[in-house]
Amino acid sequence: MLRSMYAGVSGLNAHQQMMDVTGNNIANVNTVGFKSSRVTFKEMLSQTIQGASAPQGNRAGTNPQQVGLGVGIGSIDTDMSSGNLQSTGKTSDVAIQGDGFFVLRDGSNQVYSRAGNLNFDAQGRLYSSSTGMLVQGWMADANGDYGDFNAQNIGDVTLKQEINAQETDKVSFGKNLDASIENKLQIIEQSLGNDFALTIEETSSFNVWDVKISNGTTSSPTKQITLNPDGTIKTNASININTDGNAGDETYTFDDTNGLVINETSTGTNQVGNLEYAQNAQRKLSVDVFDSQGAKHTVQMQLEKIANNEWQIGNLSVDGIQTTSLNYDKSHVIEFDSEGNVKNGGNLDLSFTPAGTAESQTVALNFSDMTQFAGDMTANFTNVNGYKAGALESFSFTETGDVVGSYSNGLTQTLAKLGLANFSNPSGLLRQEGVFQTTSNSGDPELGPAAQGGFGSLAPATLEMSNANLSQEFTNMITAQRGFQANSKLITTSDEMLQTLVNLKR
Repeated sequence: MLRSMYAGVSGLNAHQQMMDVTGNNIANVNTVGFKSSRVTFKEMLSQTIQGASAPQGNRAGTNPQQVGLGVGIGSIDTDMSSGNLQSTGKTSDVAIQGDGFFVLRDGSNQVYSRAGNLNFDAQGRLYSSSTGMLVQGWMADANGDYGDFNAQNIGDVTLKQEINAQETDKVSFGKNLDASIENKLQIIEQSLGNDFALTIEETSSFNVWDVKISNGTTSSPTKQITLNPDGTIKTNASININTDGNAGDETYTFDDTNGLVINETSTGTNQVGNLEYAQNAQRKLSVDVFDSQGAKHTVQMQLEKIANNEWQIGNLSVDGIQTTSLNYDKSHVIEFDSEGNVKNGGNLDLSFTPAGTAESQTVALNFSDMTQFAGDMTANFTNVNGYKAGALESFSFTETGDVVGSYSNGLTQTLAKLGLANFSNPSGLLRQEGVFQTTSNSGDPELGPAAQGGFGSLAPATLEMSNANLSQEFTNMITAQRGFQANSKLITTSDEMLQTLVNLKR
């Protein structure tokens, strides 16, 4: 009789603990990163009334006869499944999508959390808003490199509030120079007489034109005039033809002394025509560079086509000044091959002394990525290093855990990467004031960055909500209540039976 009463007592205790766990789950239904728990029961020790017997001859064997002594707690398990994500719009919030825990420093100890409500303190250190513990990760160097992602290199994630100026020492240029573009030469005025006219036709050679004089029936031999890219005469041509009907031919030459003109030189220098030259085969480039003190300087130049597949650097200046303080190869030519790629002249060093107190500097100009195809003229700088000093204005997280700072100088710099921890048995972690600690059954932490090697990715400006399921918890609450009531009834029924036994003696 007493066995049933004590079994009922054990049932009351077990269902009370089930209600305690359910109540804690419901209480934390809105706790960021909370992981719910569940209770499982196990049968307690059974008392054997009669043991089992083996079959003998014509008699069958018998099964053991046992009476259970009640119920106990089999386990209280933590559900480590992910909770729903809620967008907050707050840049310091971040949620883990998948496996992993944020690594926090509690003094000299590491603890772990799924709550991503983070903030930065007055010293620029990232900490958990829930606990005040410092978030751990790997800091990037000036080149954005982290080194090895291991426990030895992990430390406090700290924002760099200011960045110093960095001198520009490299500028890269790319995109296209139009292979088909040509300079233009045209007649704007002429007075040869007797209906004679000068004609100019472009040739297949760069800056070379065929010229002749003709009136439809009589014409001079075709001659060629070659100009430099600046419009001055490189190779002149004299044209001999009789245009006035008198004895002897007239000689016409080209002159660039006072603009490009045609002169009759056989009877004296008499101007008979004006030519217009347009230097279309060029591309002007401009890029801002910085000296060692962060002052900005504008480098300007133009690429001038001097022959097919050849472009020369011209009119190079710094801050609009072309002085002897500029040191570079003034005859530098970029040569392209037949497939439109740079063949020679892909690199040019420019040295100059900035105005002010900054030291002289050398900038490596790289043209290797430029192309020359028939098409739009799009050549421009594609990358330039160096910047002025700047102060931190904002920050953000990426899906891979990078902490990216935006500075007042327009620079965006990768500062750190959040560290995550994984465990072979996450359910074996010990819950302690909103964080988890390792136990002998959780295994040692495996540290690494987000979105790599089995670690989940991060969702910026988002929080992971509690994974407690209210419908399930209310069902568990009803189950616990009914179980508690049933065990209470067991005790009262056992008591009534004892009372009946006592009442036998009256």
